[in-house]
Amino acid sequence: MENFEETLLAWLRSSLTGDGHMETVVFRNSLLMVRITGTDFHLRGEWPSEPWHVFLQVHKGELRLTSNGERIGFDTPVYVDFLPSFNWEDVTLVGPYRVCFILVERSFFVEATVSMRNKITNGMIYFAQSPFTLLTEAERIRLQRLEDAMFTILQEEEDNLFVRELLQTMACAWQYELWNIFFHKKDMTRASNMIHWNDVAAHFLYLAHTYCREQREVGWYAQQVGVSPDALSAALKRLYGKPTSTILTEMLLVEAKVCLRNSAFSVQNVAEILGFSDQSAFGKFFKRECGMSPSEYKKEIMER
Repeated sequence: MENFEETLLAWLRSSLTGDGHMETVVFRNSLLMVRITGTDFHLRGEWPSEPWHVFLQVHKGELRLTSNGERIGFDTPVYVDFLPSFNWEDVTLVGPYRVCFILVERSFFVEATVSMRNKITNGMIYFAQSPFTLLTEAERIRLQRLEDAMFTILQEEEDNLFVRELLQTMACAWQYELWNIFFHKKDMTRASNMIHWNDVAAHFLYLAHTYCREQREVGWYAQQVGVSPDALSAALKRLYGKPTSTILTEMLLVEAKVCLRNSAFSVQNVAEILGFSDQSAFGKFFKRECGMSPSEYKKEIMER
């Protein structure tokens, strides 16, 4: 955990100017919250590699950043989800600012938000195209209350049996509030043809999140959404840059990691849960995608 915390904090600390101040709290190697205030800020260095996901809440200040080659600016409170599918550069805060970075280990985040997956599928496709949410002052205050609650838990609670579950519940509540804001703001009107393919993709994502443990055949999903396998893959590649098979593999890998992190499950248990014919078949899949065996991954997680 020490190396994890030091590496991520060094990344943020290198971006501070003279009057910058950081306040940090951390939970194991799963969650890091960093509140930063100061004047002017330019994020330097390489972004955290897998499995870290970065969120940013700007409470005060002007945010400028380059997303996939396009320079964008925000002069009001804003929430940014730094999706790994984007190329992020020159993240800068101009003038006095107050922000909170939330860095989450992916498996921890997936476990926290599993209950909301099927509720936000229709919005995911739109948010993935522009992962920013502008906030009114009232919305910013509501989000800060949830942020404050998580921060306080990390400051005050001992690492007992239920702290992980408590933090995941709070993280889920924070995400629900964000999606509630997003759905109220977003204009879902699109051209009829785009609506059709967006609906197909949204239906696929819902099915994939729900059935990726049991169903891995592209044809099955294509049949459920009423299009050919080639048409489904073409639509997903156009919208997400990935064909159906790649998306299914990535989702299954996330599910595998979540299960392996559970100390109650053996590798054999996980293979059965995920519908593999045997432990050997699961091991070959996991090593091909992760570069290590399930046992090695489980051991590494336990050692952390």
